[in-house]
Amino acid sequence: MGDHIDIRHQQAQLGLARWDTATSAVTTAWTGGKQTVQQHVARSPWGNDSAGQAFKSAYLGDGGPERMIRDGDRIVADVGVLGEKVHTAVTRTRTTDEGQARAIQSI
Repeated sequence: MGDHIDIRHQQAQLGLARWDTATSAVTTAWTGGKQTVQQHVARSPWGNDSAGQAFKSAYLGDGGPERMIRDGDRIVADVGVLGEKVHTAVTRTRTTDEGQARAIQSI
């Protein structure tokens, strides 16, 4: 890895716009899917017979859907935070580069 960083503004902005669009779509899909799972679990569709109780044990075991929801919430949030960090890094790098360019031009 060299000492030079080259951020092409247009490409970076296009990539970040795509990231934001994808993040929004993932967040929307996750929210809807999570609500569907929660609604199904609330209905307790497994019944009271032995097969239903075996399914319930397997389905709810090891954290079941609550663990999946907790982990999914964390992952979706992390994707959003990562995008924000990249936006910040690109902006700060560009600002620094522009400041250095102005300083060199004034010499």
